[in-house]
Amino acid sequence: MKYVVRAAALAAVAMVATACGSESDGQPQPEPSSPAESTTSAAPSSAADDDRELPHSGAPAVKNPLPKSVLDGDPCTDALTKAQVKEFLGGAATSDDADEPRLGPGCSWSNQDTLASFVLNYDVADGQGLSGAYANAKRRREFNEIEPFEGFPAVQYHESDVDRTCTTVVGLADEYGLVMSLAIGPNRAEEVQDPCDAGRMVMERVVGNLKAKA
Repeated sequence: MKYVVRAAALAAVAMVATACGSESDGQPQPEPSSPAESTTSAAPSSAADDDRELPHSGAPAVKNPLPKSVLDGDPCTDALTKAQVKEFLGGAATSDDADEPRLGPGCSWSNQDTLASFVLNYDVADGQGLSGAYANAKRRREFNEIEPFEGFPAVQYHESDVDRTCTTVVGLADEYGLVMSLAIGPNRAEEVQDPCDAGRMVMERVVGNLKAKA
């Protein structure tokens, strides 16, 4: 099965990072017409928040963390193979840097023929890891703990009941992790109805690749 998805705004991944808590407009991925945008609230930030012992806000501890060195490389080349990206996007895809100052290095993959893409960031900038997502959970209309990826705890969230986007956050350690924002592409919305299901499939491969790298 080909999993066709369209990226949510790059700003959507920033909710787990320390920032001012105001709404920020997303940046749509290139599409022929009518690109969709998504907005999100950044996690509250203060010196007190940054000094809290990890994990906090109800986030689970990461019992067997991956070394931070697995996130030293380029997400565009290290997170997924070209064959895996082609599988998920339903054909040949291009990749572009999508670094987010409040998170860390990132990559966006897109297929202009299928209008499919997704964005992945290494969450290494603020040192809060999965706790940042839990601290901001009340701002999300839907916020759910999901099955861990190879032992690494994870959550997913929507902005609304009808939102076709889903963000997946994985803690690789208490201080750092992964954030991926993904939405169903318009060309195959009937074939792939749940963006969170698609997000789990993609993130499973990402975690597996990084674990193998370690």
